[in-house]
Amino acid sequence: MQDENDGDGRGPRESRDGTGWLRGPDRRKRPTPMFSRYWLTGRRRGGRRAGERGSIYVDRYTREEVSLTAWILLASLLDLVLTLRHLSAGGGEANPAMNWALELGGSVAFAATKVVVTASAVFFLLLHARFRGTRAGLWGLSLVYVAVLLYHVVAYLDRS
Repeated sequence: MQDENDGDGRGPRESRDGTGWLRGPDRRKRPTPMFSRYWLTGRRRGGRRAGERGSIYVDRYTREEVSLTAWILLASLLDLVLTLRHLSAGGGEANPAMNWALELGGSVAFAATKVVVTASAVFFLLLHARFRGTRAGLWGLSLVYVAVLLYHVVAYLDRS
């Protein structure tokens, strides 16, 4: 069977060095975990066997996934700066959760909440980039930030 000897003539417990014993459990039996010691340094960019196309964790990400993640983080920081400028000019915060953070702890709590929540969510999406719907979610979030930044431009022009 293909699973038992990988097609190389050796049995399932035979090692490649010919000693007859494996040095540890067959790590290929388990999928890559969400937090792997090889994260960002390993070689796994996708599935290795048939049927491993989706819902898998990888060690490395595509340029698209990294670019979308970087754009969302950058756009979030721009949104933070522009929102603080908008607030200092007498405007208000439209997001009720962020408005609560602003009222509770001022601009420092507002900024900390925005950065921590956004970075955590984007990190979670990056880890799950090969799961169904995640890439669409990254694109959707990117477009939401484009709309938010356009809103800031319109608000700025309206004040001028």
